[in-house]
Amino acid sequence: MAKDREYPSYFICVAEVLSNSPTPLSIDTLVSRIAKKRPVGSGAHSAVYQAIGKLYQAIPVGSGRFGWLSCLLRGQHFRHPLTRGEIRKGTLLLDELEHAVFFPQFFQAHRPDTRLISVELMGGPTVQVHAEIERGTWALRLGQAFVAWIDQAGGTSEDDLLIQVKDAVSGEYGMRLQPKESRQEDLIRKRNAVLSRAAEQIVGRDRKTRAAMPVWELAGALIGQSVYSDEIPPDDMHFVLHKYSSLRLTEDAGYTTNGQDRGGETALNGRETPPKADKPPKNRNGFLIENWDGTGFDQFFHGSGHPELPSLEWGRGELWASESEEDSCEAYQAYLSELQEYAPDITPLNHTEFHLLEAELEMLVSLEHEFGFLMPEQERRKNELADRLFIDPDYLLGGDWDQDDHGDVPFWNN
Repeated sequence: MAKDREYPSYFICVAEVLSNSPTPLSIDTLVSRIAKKRPVGSGAHSAVYQAIGKLYQAIPVGSGRFGWLSCLLRGQHFRHPLTRGEIRKGTLLLDELEHAVFFPQFFQAHRPDTRLISVELMGGPTVQVHAEIERGTWALRLGQAFVAWIDQAGGTSEDDLLIQVKDAVSGEYGMRLQPKESRQEDLIRKRNAVLSRAAEQIVGRDRKTRAAMPVWELAGALIGQSVYSDEIPPDDMHFVLHKYSSLRLTEDAGYTTNGQDRGGETALNGRETPPKADKPPKNRNGFLIENWDGTGFDQFFHGSGHPELPSLEWGRGELWASESEEDSCEAYQAYLSELQEYAPDITPLNHTEFHLLEAELEMLVSLEHEFGFLMPEQERRKNELADRLFIDPDYLLGGDWDQDDHGDVPFWNN
């Protein structure tokens, strides 16, 4: 090689070699392949390790080998518990794990990935979708094709959506509906135990100086450990770790093993689940919200980003002018946004009317929680209010993490 040539960095070389390898590679193999791209010296192994530490998709798989996340995802399976809002609107809300599954490169720089992915709905159509933002949460807007597919299958918010990765590199995925009645509980429980143990080991081995392991890093490591390689995937990652592991989810940080002496109720596996005071905060729709300043997203929101994102300027006319800052709130503004998008011809409630009906819905949800059921006319009224206010009643109590209904799993603004 000519001495005056400008060579690619180790960072670029590692990314190129790993992303072009369908199978994981050892450090020695990485160095030997990098040597074909640039000179390597005695510090090559150290430089490769440093580059790996800066590449989100460079995932350890054990025995000193590393794979590329997009390649590792092929053939893996994931479980998504459906919510009433997702079924009604055809929008799939993503947590960090699912975001990494559909858009593996996102967490490298935490910038929007504009690629289109193909999702085959089993027995139904194949839809082309991209990442969107739904009320502060990353999502896939699958649209009316998804709504009709769920309706035809008789799907409900008690059912699971099973996601299969066909080829993450080219963006090909499959989805099928699993009714609650067909859940293989014994096998799922075993998969949950595998997930819980693997996560504890991964977080326990984390040697970086930080308060906790970011959720997206843990998600990538779990994929690298083939936790999701079985056709029967475990339950939602946050649900499983919160209920069955000794890990604690800390706000704005991630998972940590610093969970001793937390108190709380005993989980099914003998460990203690966190008391309610330690449980992750949710917003009114049940989604965990991460504090981020939006750096790098300005063009995405206001420039030539997604044409399907609702305008942030809607509603700043006469309707909003009638509401002073004191009389408005985030909940009411969210209601107005949903109404404009899904029922623009309906006259909106004013701020006071909205909260009167919201209080009625909260009362019905509280009664159901206390007594375990509602009378038929109360159940009908609860659903009417939920649909009218665009509020998922499952989350009005802040999410009961100790119940066995998997509809309460959290979603993060990642």
